[in-house]
Amino acid sequence: MDRALRALGEELARRGHTGEILLAGGAWMVLILQSRNVTKDIDAYLAPPAAEIRDAASVVGERLGLPPDWLNDGIKGFFYSQPPQRVFKEYPGLIVYAVEADYMLAMKAMAHRDSDRDDVKALIRHLELDSVEEAMGIVRRYVPDQLITPGVNYFLESVWREAEAER
Repeated sequence: MDRALRALGEELARRGHTGEILLAGGAWMVLILQSRNVTKDIDAYLAPPAAEIRDAASVVGERLGLPPDWLNDGIKGFFYSQPPQRVFKEYPGLIVYAVEADYMLAMKAMAHRDSDRDDVKALIRHLELDSVEEAMGIVRRYVPDQLITPGVNYFLESVWREAEAER
């Protein structure tokens, strides 16, 4: 991932641009939390001009033999508010930001996919949460109440029980 992001920055710089992306999803879990070793792609919000970043990513993907969607912005549908973020890495031509861990928990909880269960457990441990209510409080901090379904709470309760059983 580092090699691909560096190459993306180089391609953008060659074009006279500096791109900005905001990491989330599986790439965040690999690069920031280091709670797992792999992900199939890099989920990121692409700051304008997103088309220039996508075009450069396509060139880099071909050059490095990566799948066409190695960098994708499908995650943008899981941003519910302005995420707290910090600079993760700077390359010539590219600034990579990362959401904060509590926001990542809110995103994963809102998606409440079975494939995210281990990520949510890792985030609960990282954030040193003491209860499901505390986790739901984080979700409510970032997500409007009308978007939070009962499934989100059920998902967190289920993951919490699993995490407790694993201890």
